Amino acid sequence: MKKFSNAYIFLYITILVLIITTTLTIVYASLKPRRDLNKQAEQYQQILRAAGHDIDRSKAVEAFSNLAVPLTDDGRQYQVFCADGSKGIAMRLDGKGLWGPIWGYAVVSEDGQTLKGVSFDHKSETPGLGAKITEEAFMNSFQGKKLYDKDGNFVSVRVLKPGTASDIAEENRVDAISGATLTSKGVDEMMGKIDR
Repeated sequence: MKKFSNAYIFLYITILVLIITTTLTIVYASLKPRRDLNKQAEQYQQILRAAGHDIDRSKAVEAFSNLAVPLTDDGRQYQVFCADGSKGIAMRLDGKGLWGPIWGYAVVSEDGQTLKGVSFDHKSETPGLGAKITEEAFMNSFQGKKLYDKDGNFVSVRVLKPGTASDIAEENRVDAISGATLTSKGVDEMMGKIDR
Protein backbone atom coordinates (compact mmCIF):
# COMPACT_ATOMS: atom_id res chain seq x y z
CA MET A 1 0.00 0.00 0.00
CA LYS A 2 1.35 3.37 -1.06
CA LYS A 3 1.77 6.01 1.65
CA PHE A 4 1.36 9.71 0.92
CA SER A 5 3.03 12.50 2.85
CA ASN A 6 1.02 15.09 4.75
CA ALA A 7 2.16 17.76 2.31
CA TYR A 8 0.87 15.71 -0.64
CA ILE A 9 -2.54 15.17 1.03
CA PHE A 10 -2.82 18.87 1.93
CA LEU A 11 -1.92 19.92 -1.65
CA TYR A 12 -4.39 17.40 -3.12
CA ILE A 13 -7.26 18.63 -0.92
CA THR A 14 -6.40 22.28 -1.64
CA ILE A 15 -6.47 21.72 -5.41
CA LEU A 16 -9.72 19.75 -5.15
CA VAL A 17 -11.39 22.52 -3.10
CA LEU A 18 -10.19 25.17 -5.58
CA ILE A 19 -11.61 23.22 -8.54
CA ILE A 20 -14.97 22.70 -6.83
CA THR A 21 -15.15 26.34 -5.63
CA THR A 22 -14.29 27.69 -9.08
CA THR A 23 -16.87 25.43 -10.74
CA LEU A 24 -19.61 26.45 -8.30
CA THR A 25 -18.74 30.14 -8.72
CA ILE A 26 -18.94 29.89 -12.50
CA VAL A 27 -22.27 28.04 -12.36
CA TYR A 28 -23.68 30.54 -9.83
CA ALA A 29 -22.59 33.54 -11.91
CA SER A 30 -23.86 32.06 -15.18
CA LEU A 31 -27.30 31.35 -13.69
CA LYS A 32 -27.71 34.82 -12.13
CA PRO A 33 -29.57 36.35 -15.11
CA ARG A 34 -32.01 33.43 -15.11
CA ARG A 35 -32.56 33.73 -11.35
CA ASP A 36 -33.15 37.47 -11.65
CA LEU A 37 -35.65 36.95 -14.49
CA ASN A 38 -37.51 34.27 -12.49
CA LYS A 39 -37.63 36.55 -9.44
CA GLN A 40 -38.97 39.41 -11.57
CA ALA A 41 -41.54 37.13 -13.23
CA GLU A 42 -42.73 35.93 -9.81
CA GLN A 43 -43.10 39.53 -8.59
CA TYR A 44 -45.01 40.56 -11.71
CA GLN A 45 -47.24 37.48 -11.48
CA GLN A 46 -48.09 38.41 -7.88
CA ILE A 47 -48.99 41.97 -8.84
CA LEU A 48 -51.12 40.81 -11.75
CA ARG A 49 -52.84 38.19 -9.54
CA ALA A 50 -53.74 40.94 -7.07
CA ALA A 51 -55.21 42.89 -10.01
CA GLY A 52 -57.40 39.90 -10.91
CA HIS A 53 -55.36 38.47 -13.79
CA ASP A 54 -54.61 34.75 -13.89
CA ILE A 55 -51.38 34.70 -15.89
CA ASP A 56 -48.79 31.94 -16.06
CA ARG A 57 -45.37 32.90 -14.73
CA SER A 58 -43.76 32.24 -18.13
CA LYS A 59 -45.94 35.01 -19.63
CA ALA A 60 -45.95 37.38 -16.65
CA VAL A 61 -43.11 39.68 -17.78
CA GLU A 62 -44.64 40.29 -21.20
CA ALA A 63 -48.16 40.75 -19.79
CA PHE A 64 -46.89 43.06 -17.07
CA SER A 65 -45.35 45.44 -19.60
CA ASN A 66 -48.83 45.87 -21.13
CA LEU A 67 -50.79 46.08 -17.87
CA ALA A 68 -48.66 48.04 -15.39
CA VAL A 69 -46.63 51.21 -15.11
CA PRO A 70 -44.16 51.88 -12.25
CA LEU A 71 -45.07 54.84 -10.05
CA THR A 72 -41.93 54.75 -7.89
CA ASP A 73 -38.29 53.99 -8.66
CA ASP A 74 -38.04 51.41 -5.88
CA GLY A 75 -40.63 49.05 -7.43
CA ARG A 76 -43.08 49.34 -4.55
CA GLN A 77 -45.98 51.00 -6.37
CA TYR A 78 -47.46 50.47 -9.81
CA GLN A 79 -50.51 51.66 -11.68
CA VAL A 80 -52.21 48.53 -13.02
CA PHE A 81 -55.09 47.72 -15.31
CA CYS A 82 -57.32 45.32 -13.41
CA ALA A 83 -59.09 42.33 -14.92
CA ASP A 84 -62.46 44.08 -14.49
CA GLY A 85 -61.33 46.91 -16.80
CA SER A 86 -60.66 49.49 -14.09
CA LYS A 87 -57.35 50.97 -12.99
CA GLY A 88 -55.78 50.51 -9.59
CA ILE A 89 -52.62 51.15 -7.61
CA ALA A 90 -50.56 48.10 -6.63
CA MET A 91 -48.53 48.48 -3.43
CA ARG A 92 -45.86 46.21 -2.00
CA LEU A 93 -46.50 45.09 1.59
CA ASP A 94 -43.97 43.43 3.90
CA GLY A 95 -44.49 41.81 7.26
CA LYS A 96 -43.54 39.06 9.69
CA GLY A 97 -45.19 35.69 10.01
CA LEU A 98 -44.60 33.01 12.61
CA TRP A 99 -41.41 31.57 11.08
CA GLY A 100 -40.17 34.30 8.78
CA PRO A 101 -41.03 37.10 6.39
CA ILE A 102 -44.36 37.40 4.62
CA TRP A 103 -45.04 39.79 1.76
CA GLY A 104 -47.48 40.62 -0.95
CA TYR A 105 -49.24 43.22 -3.03
CA ALA A 106 -52.51 45.02 -2.49
CA VAL A 107 -54.31 46.67 -5.38
CA VAL A 108 -56.39 49.67 -4.33
CA SER A 109 -59.00 51.34 -6.52
CA GLU A 110 -57.98 54.62 -8.15
CA ASP A 111 -60.06 56.60 -5.65
CA GLY A 112 -58.14 54.90 -2.80
CA GLN A 113 -61.29 53.69 -1.09
CA THR A 114 -61.59 49.99 -1.95
CA LEU A 115 -59.34 46.93 -2.24
CA LYS A 116 -59.46 45.39 -5.71
CA GLY A 117 -57.43 42.38 -4.61
CA VAL A 118 -54.37 41.08 -2.80
CA SER A 119 -51.69 38.49 -3.34
CA PHE A 120 -49.59 37.13 -0.47
CA ASP A 121 -46.55 34.89 -0.20
CA HIS A 122 -44.24 33.64 2.54
CA LYS A 123 -40.83 32.15 3.11
CA SER A 124 -41.50 29.46 5.70
CA GLU A 125 -44.99 29.47 7.19
CA THR A 126 -46.52 26.22 8.45
CA PRO A 127 -48.26 24.20 5.70
CA GLY A 128 -52.00 23.97 6.35
CA LEU A 129 -51.90 26.88 8.80
CA GLY A 130 -49.97 30.10 8.12
CA ALA A 131 -49.24 29.01 4.55
CA LYS A 132 -52.96 29.42 3.87
CA ILE A 133 -52.29 33.12 3.22
CA THR A 134 -51.39 32.03 -0.33
CA GLU A 135 -54.70 30.26 -0.92
CA GLU A 136 -57.30 31.81 -3.22
CA ALA A 137 -60.07 31.58 -0.60
CA PHE A 138 -58.15 33.75 1.86
CA MET A 139 -56.93 36.26 -0.73
CA ASN A 140 -60.38 36.54 -2.33
CA SER A 141 -61.88 37.52 1.02
CA PHE A 142 -60.15 40.93 0.67
CA GLN A 143 -61.82 41.85 -2.62
CA GLY A 144 -64.18 44.78 -2.34
CA LYS A 145 -63.29 45.55 1.28
CA LYS A 146 -63.21 49.22 2.24
CA LEU A 147 -60.13 51.04 3.55
CA TYR A 148 -62.17 53.83 5.20
CA ASP A 149 -64.99 53.66 7.70
CA LYS A 150 -68.36 55.35 7.25
CA ASP A 151 -67.00 58.56 8.84
CA GLY A 152 -64.16 58.76 6.30
CA ASN A 153 -61.42 57.66 8.72
CA PHE A 154 -58.68 55.36 7.41
CA VAL A 155 -59.03 51.98 9.12
CA SER A 156 -57.55 49.73 6.43
CA VAL A 157 -58.81 46.16 6.26
CA ARG A 158 -58.39 44.34 9.54
CA VAL A 159 -57.64 40.61 9.79
CA LEU A 160 -59.45 39.48 12.92
CA LYS A 161 -60.77 36.32 14.55
CA PRO A 162 -64.45 35.79 13.74
CA GLY A 163 -66.69 37.25 16.43
CA THR A 164 -64.16 39.75 17.79
CA ALA A 165 -64.03 43.55 17.59
CA SER A 166 -67.67 44.13 16.75
CA ASP A 167 -66.95 47.87 16.45
CA ILE A 168 -65.20 47.18 13.12
CA ALA A 169 -67.67 47.00 10.25
CA GLU A 170 -67.88 43.90 8.06
CA GLU A 171 -66.75 45.93 5.05
CA ASN A 172 -63.48 46.74 6.88
CA ARG A 173 -62.52 43.26 8.04
CA VAL A 174 -61.73 39.71 6.95
CA ASP A 175 -61.60 36.55 9.03
CA ALA A 176 -58.20 35.45 10.32
CA ILE A 177 -56.88 31.99 9.56
CA SER A 178 -57.79 29.54 12.30
CA GLY A 179 -54.66 28.17 13.98
CA ALA A 180 -52.38 30.78 12.40
CA THR A 181 -52.67 33.63 14.88
CA LEU A 182 -49.20 35.15 14.40
CA THR A 183 -49.34 34.92 10.60
CA SER A 184 -52.81 36.51 10.61
CA LYS A 185 -51.48 39.30 12.85
CA GLY A 186 -48.62 39.78 10.41
CA VAL A 187 -51.08 40.17 7.52
CA ASP A 188 -53.17 42.56 9.64
CA GLU A 189 -50.08 44.71 10.32
CA MET A 190 -49.16 44.66 6.61
CA MET A 191 -52.62 45.86 5.65
CA GLY A 192 -52.24 48.76 8.10
CA LYS A 193 -49.19 49.89 6.10
CA ILE A 194 -51.13 50.55 2.91
CA ASP A 195 -50.06 53.96 1.65
CA ARG A 196 -52.99 56.31 1.84
